[in-house]
Amino acid sequence: MQPIICLLVALGLSFNALAQTGAVTLNNCGQPYRYPAVPERVLVYANPALENMLALGLAQRIVGIIGYDYAQDTAPSAAKWGKALSKLSAAAPPAAEPLLLLNPDFVYSASYYWFNSPETPNRDRLTEWGIATYLSPDVCSGQQSAVSRSASFESIFAELRDIARIFNVTGDADRLIETLRSQLWTLDREAGTLPRQRLLWWYAGTQTPYVAGCCGAPALLTRQIGSQNLFGDLRELWPTVSWETIVARDPDVIVLGDLPRGGLGDSAKDKIHFLEHHPLTSTLRAVRQKRYVILPGYDLDPSVRTLAALQRLIQGLQQQALGSPIPKKEP
Repeated sequence: MQPIICLLVALGLSFNALAQTGAVTLNNCGQPYRYPAVPERVLVYANPALENMLALGLAQRIVGIIGYDYAQDTAPSAAKWGKALSKLSAAAPPAAEPLLLLNPDFVYSASYYWFNSPETPNRDRLTEWGIATYLSPDVCSGQQSAVSRSASFESIFAELRDIARIFNVTGDADRLIETLRSQLWTLDREAGTLPRQRLLWWYAGTQTPYVAGCCGAPALLTRQIGSQNLFGDLRELWPTVSWETIVARDPDVIVLGDLPRGGLGDSAKDKIHFLEHHPLTSTLRAVRQKRYVILPGYDLDPSVRTLAALQRLIQGLQQQALGSPIPKKEP
């Protein structure tokens, strides 16, 4: 070992430089970002980033989770990790001082806004503080901004590979993606038996609803089952539309996001009550026939979890085809 050390000194290299030979540089949201070392203390923004971390076996690196409520989550990861991770959870992203108290060396965000909010440090500021960052490529712009690319399973797999490179677990990512591809092949065969339908995806909002536009996870799931997204012609991830416009397009099925936030119209129960009692929406064919499919709110953003969301969507539509409405899920 001594001769190697002497050689490094002779070449003007330090132990710090040696430690950083495994540094990774990635293009993320159109900009190069450098990750000088494998992160040890990770702050996670939003559930999709959490799902990807858990799927890659990186739970022990997490020191904080923002925007996740395990008690309202039905995913297997919640059953396995929920109670332990709930101790690290908070509802809103921290301002500068509480963030620094967590002492993260990496912030992984699946939320554009939490890197672009006046209340929270942005990526440039975090870089100045020596904290590396990564933003999920499918949310490089805001939810109501026009997007240039559509979410796909390939983009989800590419994000998993990016995170695996940062954490030096590329072998784990390769094995995971191979498993996911096998699951996707099976689900695609099952989806091939479904009739083509026009789906309205309702995320939130009763006065002016947020619906799925062209390019997010709902659009991906709709394409995967060979159906049509009612507002796939809109370029935003989650545009707002009027109920009059929805009634004019008259969807065959309404997919309801069951959100754990607790606001008016967030839960599937609240959404169904609104649809069936509002004088305008109660005229929709899908409402009169109770053609609802309920998905957990966490299913509506792209991540490794999107495979499970596809399975839940297929099962919901199969029940609809049998004339058996999905049970109304309690919030």
